[in-house]
Amino acid sequence: MTQLWLIPADETSYQQTLAEPRDFTRAPDKPSAFPDTARVWGVRTDPDHPGAPWERNKRNLERLSPGDPLLIYRNSKSQYVAAGRIGGPIWHTEWVRDELWNSGPALDIFHIEDWSPVNLDPETVNRALDYKENFVPQGLWRVADDRPTDRLLQRIDRE
Repeated sequence: MTQLWLIPADETSYQQTLAEPRDFTRAPDKPSAFPDTARVWGVRTDPDHPGAPWERNKRNLERLSPGDPLLIYRNSKSQYVAAGRIGGPIWHTEWVRDELWNSGPALDIFHIEDWSPVNLDPETVNRALDYKENFVPQGLWRVADDRPTDRLLQRIDRE
């Protein structure tokens, strides 16, 4: 089943791995199926980092499927700024965390396929998904199966 994911990005992390594709050709232990150049995002799963055990993140990681649609919410802009799809495989790596995210807790990395800029305010997304008006995603957010995602996904495809 296709699931919609909402991904909030702080400005520093957005600039490091989403604003432009990054080169991973020299990254150690990169799975051969993982692209050499990609926009990437991570799931916080580091058991040794404050904030662990990250149970919701671990459950969401298990639910991620290549091809699932996503929206990137850029915190500094208070806007959804991009749409795309989850790319596989998931890469469990300390290298991306340490090199690009200042040793944060994200250890499980996925790349984003079909990156497309969008300009959606949160109120529009919230109305489409029947969320409260002031909802802002926190962490990797899976939109529940009972939410009306079709209308929103059709709008994104037209932009």
